[in-house]
Amino acid sequence: MFPKPLEEIKAKESVIDVDATTGEIRMSANNQDHRMIKEVKIKALSLLKSDDFVSINGVWEAKRDGLIKILSSLPISYSWQIQENVIEKEYAKVRGVLCISTGDISRSSDGIGICEHSELRGNGGLHFMNARAETRALKRAIEVLFGSVINYFVINYLDHRRSA
Repeated sequence: MFPKPLEEIKAKESVIDVDATTGEIRMSANNQDHRMIKEVKIKALSLLKSDDFVSINGVWEAKRDGLIKILSSLPISYSWQIQENVIEKEYAKVRGVLCISTGDISRSSDGIGICEHSELRGNGGLHFMNARAETRALKRAIEVLFGSVINYFVINYLDHRRSA
């Protein structure tokens, strides 16, 4: 069992932050870095709205626009680099790396997205197939880097609506 959400355990000059809901552990070199990470998460949470999510088969899924809003509105720097781009007649696959940083703190995540031609239902060609695959890859990378914020929003603002 995890400690209380966002409980701080101080050891020397380091701070360990454990989120009981998501299990995420954030370690930073000093208290200033820890505060900066927390401030970015709080700002990210304040950007999210219920219409940034959709329930698919009973599972809340963040929409692309909501996730892009996080990247473009936070006091962070980011870069998205395509590592692999495969376009075949029947599918497109994109693998990219998203790097975010604020101050001296940096994190990165890979994302892979695939789109099959059959998903387009005859509306669009290689461009749309490739664009959808890239969007999925970027979305997955954002979800990894901001997963604790997204999970917190879902648990506290969306899940209770379903059970009410």
